[in-house]
Amino acid sequence: MNVKRILIANDLRSYREAVAEAFRQLRPECEIFEVESGDLNREVLRLRPDLVICSQATSLVRERVLNWVELYPDCEPYSMVCIEKQCSQVEDMQLGDLLSIADRIEHHAHIS
Repeated sequence: MNVKRILIANDLRSYREAVAEAFRQLRPECEIFEVESGDLNREVLRLRPDLVICSQATSLVRERVLNWVELYPDCEPYSMVCIEKQCSQVEDMQLGDLLSIADRIEHHAHIS
């Protein structure tokens, strides 16, 4: 499994658009989808993404998606990162961190 589909559904539209555009430019091999947070569950079922980046990970995301990032939930100064269902808290998440997470997921898929 290479990271092929990335679903971005965080609440700040301008930030969502900026992250999506950065991924399109820097990871052109990936399919990038942007959706409103209210459409997250529907799009997870439809797209079956390899990585979800969102403001609030729904129970469906937690159950069905192996890799997800919850960006600054409830405006906290940290983000939650789950890769292959292993979760950790990351302080001050930046774009470079998101790109690294996508790279880590792809690397892990190659060695598994």
